Amino acid sequence: MQATISEVLTEHTIRAAVEHGYSTIAIAGGVSANSGVRESLQKACDKRNFTLYMPPLSLCGDNGAMIACAGSYAFDAGIRADSSLNASATMELTDWGDMGNGQ
Repeated sequence: MQATISEVLTEHTIRAAVEHGYSTIAIAGGVSANSGVRESLQKACDKRNFTLYMPPLSLCGDNGAMIACAGSYAFDAGIRADSSLNASATMELTDWGDMGNGQ
């Protein structure tokens, strides 16, 4: 599955770069930590003489892991959500105590 995902991401990224006239690509975030994606994009960029910028792995954060960690701390602090809590990309973590706590 990783190979397929890496292949699709690489194909779409290269196609977008070509269609828009770019020869420089940058990747970041959790997806840039994926070794399959890094390798696939690097090979595709090398083949086309494109420049690829990738941060060192130590700087590739996984948002899912960070949210899970924050959720663990909230759980340990006794914060519980009822079914009214919904995903919100802009919700501050400090707002958890005000939403769906059920306490």
